[in-house]
Amino acid sequence: MKLKNLVFALLITNLSYSQVGINTTTPTKELDVNGNMRVRGLSNSSGRTATVSAMPDGTLVTGYSDPSAPGTRFVGFLNADISLNEDYNYKEIVLGNELIDVNNEYNASSGRYSPVVSGYYKISMDFDIGDYTSDSYDLDILIGLWDFTTNNWVLRRTFKHRDNNNSGMTDGRNESYGISNYLQLTVGHSYGFRIFSDYDPSIGSSGRNAKLKYQNSGSTGTSLSTSFSIEKVL
Repeated sequence: MKLKNLVFALLITNLSYSQVGINTTTPTKELDVNGNMRVRGLSNSSGRTATVSAMPDGTLVTGYSDPSAPGTRFVGFLNADISLNEDYNYKEIVLGNELIDVNNEYNASSGRYSPVVSGYYKISMDFDIGDYTSDSYDLDILIGLWDFTTNNWVLRRTFKHRDNNNSGMTDGRNESYGISNYLQLTVGHSYGFRIFSDYDPSIGSSGRNAKLKYQNSGSTGTSLSTSFSIEKVL
């Protein structure tokens, strides 16, 4: 009897540390699949392929199956130019053309983004400023992400859009700018993109004609040129 118990214990111990193979008789890991694998819990109805991430406990998720998973959350474009025709005043950047909104966090009418889960996000802004005709004065620009819940910037950058009286700078040209940064967004807060323009006081209303452009056109074609995106990283 003791011998039988010993053999049974050794057998169970061996099975506990064995490797399982599917379509292979020589597995090299605890689970070795020789072929494709489908995890039905990771499916989604969007028709898009999603990146798979591992939760701290090893559970596999996507941004569609679990809002806390990393991945692209939102990508949007302008529907039309925004006139930067005022001095010392905010302009709301409403991205009415949504390309991606995984968890319906962006309101394309109000321009507000409300994350469904707190975390660390990558905010990217790629945009064109154009149509400015001044030959004497630069235009100061402030752009970024505003927290409407706490009424303060959470991401901001400043730059100059140069006047046209410089070598190689033509009247009404478009210039492209890019900004990316990482920050923490909080569930329950409402965020929105804003731009703030500051003209020299001597510039009259007719000269305050710079625009945040929604597209870039030329003899070789037209493309959308201003896009903003939000990606959850942790």
